[in-house]
Amino acid sequence: MTLRQINMYFWTVFFWGVSFALIKYLIPTFGWVGVVTFRAFCASAILVVIAKVMRRELNFGKGNAKHFLVLGITSVALNLGGMTFALHRIGTSLTAILVTTIPLYSLIIEKIWSRSKPSPAMVVGLLIGFSGVVVLIGFTPQQINGAFLLGILGSVVASSGFAFGGNYARVHTEHIGPYEQTIGTFFFGGLVTLPAILFVPMSGIPTISEFGVLLLLAGSASSLAYILYFSLVSEIGPTKALSTEFLVPVVAVIVGALFLNEHVTGAQIMGASLIFLGCALVLGWEPQKSLRAR
Repeated sequence: MTLRQINMYFWTVFFWGVSFALIKYLIPTFGWVGVVTFRAFCASAILVVIAKVMRRELNFGKGNAKHFLVLGITSVALNLGGMTFALHRIGTSLTAILVTTIPLYSLIIEKIWSRSKPSPAMVVGLLIGFSGVVVLIGFTPQQINGAFLLGILGSVVASSGFAFGGNYARVHTEHIGPYEQTIGTFFFGGLVTLPAILFVPMSGIPTISEFGVLLLLAGSASSLAYILYFSLVSEIGPTKALSTEFLVPVVAVIVGALFLNEHVTGAQIMGASLIFLGCALVLGWEPQKSLRAR
């Protein structure tokens, strides 16, 4: 990876890591469907405004609506919808652990799609990264009931949907710019989830601060993060790009330690170390070559 790609990778991780806290803050008022829907529309609108201010010409092309619809369903409706649905039922920690299975789903889909075998280092890296997340966060004891099982199902839908969307983008939408991909994805994703508000309505009128948090979530974790993500998918591949999910819980722990005075344990440090090692292997680090270079 180049320095520019590493920089994009870092900011994608950061924005997605902080988003968990913002989503949890918004769910009580907007509802899980409202958070996904309004986040999607706001993200799309924010990018259109940015493009206009920067005098960036947007070219969505003819015949690409079907691609935006597929990405909207997989990367917004299924991924963000499933994740927000799960977060409301099984909590932040367990949702974060289960969402990190996205690169595992992506690896399977990518190799089936391309009919190629993953390298041993990539497979080992994915497994090490996931085990690191488990160590980092730890499983919070929860009662096994209907809500818990629905939350697990939501996280599976979120992970598999986003993994499929990443691979679809790599195969079918490389000719579309990241701005256009992100705007189209969120616009169609919002259209897909909008009717569900009839069944999961908002609980009240949001406050000004809640609208502000929604715009912050849409602008950072959606507009900017997805532009970076689609760029990474195009340049380094979907599985490597989705390995960012392994580092999202690390960001959550760091934010908690710096701003919420939460204690950092030895298990968390060990988990973070495993995550960094796993990501390095997935991203192409070959330890045997490093040793030979010495």
